[in-house]
Amino acid sequence: MIVVLAKAIPKDEKSCEKIVEFAQDLIENTRKEDGNIDYNLYSNTGDGVLLFVEQWESKEVLGAHLETEHFIKFGKNIADLVAQDLIIDVYEAEATDL
Repeated sequence: MIVVLAKAIPKDEKSCEKIVEFAQDLIENTRKEDGNIDYNLYSNTGDGVLLFVEQWESKEVLGAHLETEHFIKFGKNIADLVAQDLIIDVYEAEATDL
């Protein structure tokens, strides 16, 4: 399984609200994609950082996601709303016993 943590740092509170608004279409459509296990957006109101937490079956399906219309549209919509490029960390995860 592939886990993605993607941080968006909005320029200000109004930008944060707009990013969350634009993310609704992205989240809805991404959850319908083949190979998507989970896709959520979390907000820390203390520091304003938005965090996408994603789970994918493989690198290949994640790569296909990056080429979807809804992902590209989201990137264009938020380009002027973030203080810097998204900070994206990608991890390979495997199940383990406790």
